[in-house]
Amino acid sequence: MKWTFLLTLFVIFLAAEPINIIFIFHNHQPWYLDFSKNELALPWVRMHAVGNYLKVPLLINQSGVSVAFTLSGSLIEQLNWYSNGTYTDARFRISEKIARGEPLTIEEKYAMLAVPGGFFDINWQNILNKHPRYAVLLGVRNDAFNKCPPGNMTCVVSRFSDQDFIDLATLFNLLWIDPYIARQNPEIWALRNKTNYTREDLKKVLQIHLELIKQVLPVYKKLAEQGRIELVPVPYSHPLMPLLADMGAIYDLKLHVNLSNSLFKRYLGVTPTGVWPPEQAVNDEVLRLFANAGYIWTVTNEDVLKATAPGASHFKLYFVQYGDRKLYVFFRDKTLSDNIGFRYSSLSPEAALADFVNYLKRVPREKCSVVVIALDGENHWENYPNFGDDFLRVFFQGLAQLEKNGTVKIWKPSDFIKACGNEAAELPQREFKYFDLHLDLSFYKSIRDLPTRLVNGRIAEGSWSGGGSLAVWIGDPDENVWWMWLKKAREEVGVNRTWDVIFPLLIAEASDWPFWYGGDMGSPITFDPIAKSALITYYKRAGLEPPRYLLSPAYPAGTPREDKVAGRGDGRIRTYQGLTVHVNTTHIWAEGAPCGVLYISNPDIPRSPYIFRGAVRGIYGESLNIIADMAIDTCSGVVYLSDGGVFYPVGRAASLSFIGARPGGRLYLEFKGLVYIVNIPEAEVAQQLLLKAADPVGDDFGPGRYQYPKNPVFKPGVFDLTEFSLYDVGDKLRFVFKVRELGDNPWGGPAGFSLQFFHVYINRGSGSRNDTLGLRVALCRDAAWDVALLIGPGWSGGNRIVYSDNTYVDDAMSIKVAPNNTVVADVPKRYIGEFNSSWKITVFLTSWDGYGPDNIRNFGVVSDEWTAGGADPVAVLANVAPRVFDLLAETAGQQIKALTSYQVTRLPNGTYLGRPTRVCAYISGGKATETYTVTQTITITQTEVSTTTKTIATRETITSTYVTTATQVIKEADWTTASLIGILALTIGLVAGLLTRRR
Repeated sequence: MKWTFLLTLFVIFLAAEPINIIFIFHNHQPWYLDFSKNELALPWVRMHAVGNYLKVPLLINQSGVSVAFTLSGSLIEQLNWYSNGTYTDARFRISEKIARGEPLTIEEKYAMLAVPGGFFDINWQNILNKHPRYAVLLGVRNDAFNKCPPGNMTCVVSRFSDQDFIDLATLFNLLWIDPYIARQNPEIWALRNKTNYTREDLKKVLQIHLELIKQVLPVYKKLAEQGRIELVPVPYSHPLMPLLADMGAIYDLKLHVNLSNSLFKRYLGVTPTGVWPPEQAVNDEVLRLFANAGYIWTVTNEDVLKATAPGASHFKLYFVQYGDRKLYVFFRDKTLSDNIGFRYSSLSPEAALADFVNYLKRVPREKCSVVVIALDGENHWENYPNFGDDFLRVFFQGLAQLEKNGTVKIWKPSDFIKACGNEAAELPQREFKYFDLHLDLSFYKSIRDLPTRLVNGRIAEGSWSGGGSLAVWIGDPDENVWWMWLKKAREEVGVNRTWDVIFPLLIAEASDWPFWYGGDMGSPITFDPIAKSALITYYKRAGLEPPRYLLSPAYPAGTPREDKVAGRGDGRIRTYQGLTVHVNTTHIWAEGAPCGVLYISNPDIPRSPYIFRGAVRGIYGESLNIIADMAIDTCSGVVYLSDGGVFYPVGRAASLSFIGARPGGRLYLEFKGLVYIVNIPEAEVAQQLLLKAADPVGDDFGPGRYQYPKNPVFKPGVFDLTEFSLYDVGDKLRFVFKVRELGDNPWGGPAGFSLQFFHVYINRGSGSRNDTLGLRVALCRDAAWDVALLIGPGWSGGNRIVYSDNTYVDDAMSIKVAPNNTVVADVPKRYIGEFNSSWKITVFLTSWDGYGPDNIRNFGVVSDEWTAGGADPVAVLANVAPRVFDLLAETAGQQIKALTSYQVTRLPNGTYLGRPTRVCAYISGGKATETYTVTQTITITQTEVSTTTKTIATRETITSTYVTTATQVIKEADWTTASLIGILALTIGLVAGLLTRRR
């Protein structure tokens, strides 16, 4: 009987089709051209050109594996600008001055020392700290900024010698050259071992930069001609195509597509058959445009498929038909794509390959099933040891061996369509909601309120982000106003213009600007001037005067730049100049010296370009850092209101009603060039305590051994939850979280914090889901949820109410910081209902990362600058390492036992199977000061395997059982079925292992 079963599995294994895989590496850089300075603001085209753009295709090609690479039009153009000397970047210009022995200005020296933005912009853990001279220079820099008064450039730069600046410029430019590339030039490689540099050394490094840049496009062209890679265009400026289509800018989109095709033919000799939609963002109009342009395939994210055809498998090939034009659509597997982009940097290449193969077990082994891995081609490699060179070499050589063995087959996209196009399934036509950008979005504060239109189409409107949404690029007030700036500029200037006029418009249409506005992905401080300079140039080249709102340093909706914000307060703030400003529920007033003008902005006022309100210049013509609605002359006490950009006196009482400000809102204040943010006190409201629970101090270590990332922004205690409370405040429920240290909002989170991400899972009596939203833990059946609250800094995905059917509401909560390291989230009852004592609430605290999967930071075995460390290696390999720093529980011991209850089994072929931990720690009704914790019996199984060259010698199972002191024992579901599946997987693994050894 046993041998018959094994023989059956053996036959199945031999008959199984190889797993089809497609790799697409996306190479894109934003436009860095600042028209106002006539140079490139940032050096990243150059820095990736001397490393990733060359080494990635060359290293992968060594393995023999065929992949696809995209090249955006903005990247190709800027590579050519460097090659022909049209433009260069500010840091190259400064480096050239040092190499020639020309003196630097104090501003240039100070800019070199900026973090970020200067010559320390390189991975600190993997690169900077491993070079002794570079590490010393960073130490001198940090000491100078700590000891010198803020903004005192003379004090800071005086601590550096001319030799220091020579060394700093050389190291920055030298160490960005990829090690694999540098080794091919012995003279450059030898410089890495020096600790003292000459101007001649710097000249050599800069010269090799220019030589390497000129090699990039020819390398891709040659590999494509040899059939080793497929080249894929990206529309010219990397525009967010669905939203431009929603605006009616179809002419512009056609221009972006045609320009990229022209660049491909001119520089790469390629007539492309596929196209990469920027940000993988699509809707039906975009797909129709691609089909009409002659493309035969495109690719988007698996979440878009979920919204298009719920339940459909993203491991299949699909198509859409427009007349006689057929366009095939691939759907990216986000797990494997994100693993390479964010997770595998903390694993060895061998462990990453094992994890990768382990995941492939879920891919159907059918002739035309396919898993598509699509990700950035450049940005993440600096987070890998040795710039990712070892990973690329070992990982793809391993895949080549698997392909040789017939386990996988790796395709170029166009070749797969030739083989399997006839097996593709047509996407069904149905009704979808798309955004409507014909209306003025400036009056909307939330993505959930934006106007939409109904469209009969073949695909949902979506992208790679936030469950397939477009929330990274639209919905925040700054993003909404930016789209209206663009719309109004097109209307006023027009698109039937010469190339000289239309070029800056195409730059302004890049997706990169709204990507940064709103702060979803960090601060827009660097890109805001570039975006504005493009629109300003568009107006000027058409002979028109740019609108005054484009001249403000504030972001589009009036949000002040982070570097101008000097302080925050609740109802009161004292400025650096000694002025004290008071705000109550009805008025604002100032007292103290010196005299000056206090400018006041209400961020709730819509900054529509069609009816622009507010002033960008002060009473005396000075440039303002906010858009001012009211002003107080602190000498005379006279109050002014702005109208049409001009201030008019209105008396001596500064009523908040003049500018529509309300209790519970906030104000931006500017006094003598510095900006302050003040919360308006709330009107008195009854607040009834429903629940309250303390959490142990110092248990911010997850399963017991987690460590914070090493970047200094992660201050001790920022992930240490110490108290949770729930209040009834009328039509809302107030969730209050206290942490040991909030962390000073280093990235300017709109809710007043940047680092924390609270997950709250609520069982209101009908809980049906026990999974969590990216935490890699499960809840026990008793705590299964029907509504979850994702409470983060307020960026996209960080203010979300999720229901068990996967529907969600964004931006419905009011999230803000309160005194004493407290975060408050007010949730309207219409979204979650009235509280009752049967509710069970589970609370987690993790680390926000707008770049990470599910907006959660990566947790690995070893901590680095941005990765949490201390995770169990086998749990990481099995993808069940909890991404949790703190769990609301009575004791640290309960937290540790709950978060270590995962199960991991190692198969003989080196892959790992895992079952996530089950958490039964929740607070429930009854007594408001007690925490009711329900726990369970946990069994952890580890399997050790040793082998000989012929057979499996031993397999020993070690079992440890932990039983908590439980107030209730939860009987989990019968795992017999899962156990059988595990035995089946183990048996297949044994057979596969034996087959491999006999070969």
